[in-house]
Amino acid sequence: MSVRRLIILTAAIASIVLVFMLVPRRMGNDNGRIQIAIFSIVEIEPIAELRKGFRAEFEQSEFAHSHKVEFVEFNAQGDSALVNQISDQIVSSKPRLAFVLGTPAAQALQKRSPDLLIVQGAGTDPVSAGLAADWSGSGRNYIATSDLPPLGKQLELIHILTPKVVRVGVIYNPGETNSVAVVSRLRALTHGRGVSLVERSVSTSGDIPLALASLLHRVDAIYLPPDNTVYSAIPEIGQFAKENQIPLYATTQGAMDAGALAALSLDFVELGKESADLALEVLNGKDPRTIPITVNRNPSIQISARVARQLAVDTSAASKLAKVKVFN
Repeated sequence: MSVRRLIILTAAIASIVLVFMLVPRRMGNDNGRIQIAIFSIVEIEPIAELRKGFRAEFEQSEFAHSHKVEFVEFNAQGDSALVNQISDQIVSSKPRLAFVLGTPAAQALQKRSPDLLIVQGAGTDPVSAGLAADWSGSGRNYIATSDLPPLGKQLELIHILTPKVVRVGVIYNPGETNSVAVVSRLRALTHGRGVSLVERSVSTSGDIPLALASLLHRVDAIYLPPDNTVYSAIPEIGQFAKENQIPLYATTQGAMDAGALAALSLDFVELGKESADLALEVLNGKDPRTIPITVNRNPSIQISARVARQLAVDTSAASKLAKVKVFN
């Protein structure tokens, strides 16, 4: 073989290798494997519990035992730029499905790839977020469990434990449609009940100290809706409430360790398991467009006896409520 031919052949092989390297790796069915993307928008306790429940339920399923399943995890750490980058990466990799934790992440994926099966864990209001057409069925390649809190029960809990509360501070990120949906419902429920909301909006966790300072002497209690931005700063919020003797109400059990008086909370590990069950239904042939969004109608109530003593709150009246646990 001549030197000229050898050079041409070598260049051709190098070009083929380069093209192969530049082609995105396909996650969906690589060597018989079924890959599942798990996309978390931030790292907070509820999201970690959702992931734990989803993987545990999926890994013990008959589907997982009869297929080679690989999980690939991504975390945007609360960075909107990373949300977009990760979304592009997932879409180009073509997983069999994406388990998404965070409404902005679900919106970014659905916008880029309507055909990708999205399973959202604890999507507060998928309809208001534009992810689903209706609670009875998304009408799209999208299924979800919801952590939408029963706000009537939340207001009842606040009234029973702290009956003198008339001004409730609410901190939320208006960029999170789940929070906006909850606050909108809360406004409607408090109207005419002698309770007023004192709203403070934040864009990042760095805005929270200023929001808290502006609530001082203006509120009788603070309520935290499901909000990833807000819950990423829960230790700071709990410390503020403790130092200023303000009752703090939350929607996650983890907030109790940070100093909340009470939480009307869900079992997020169980919600993750329910999300996996929905995903398995679709993988076994069910149409995702017809599956209703799953809502937990009966959350548990946790009350901190330690915080209650600090605030001189009588917890005995809460015994009339269902699924109440008082602990030190």
